This record gives sequence, structure tokens and C-alpha cells, in this order.
Amino acid sequence: MGAEGYQTEEIARQLAYSEGLVRNVLYGLMDRLGSNPRSHAVAHAMRAGMI
Repeated sequence: MGAEGYQTEEIARQLAYSEGLVRNVLYGLMDRLGSNPRSHAVAHAMRAGMI
């Protein structure tokens, strides 16, 4: 989802999660993976089967 350019609020709405939770998960992934920008972290997480 994030890899296709969705904004945080759109991801949250589609997953039925709060925007804050989605933001925290994405920042956590970016920190853990050492990825920036966000799209790299999302793409990596998708390839790894994390999301």
C-alpha cells in the first residue's frame, strides 16, 4: 500500500487502524531497517512478508 504512494491516513483507513499507529509502525520499520525514504521501508517490509 505505502509503496504505491498512499498517504498515512489512506493506509490507516484501508487497514482500519489509527493514523498514529500506522505512523509509529512505519517509523519503527524505517529505524530498524535503516531505510529512508519511507517507501523503501514499506517495500522491504512487503518483500519480507511483514505486511
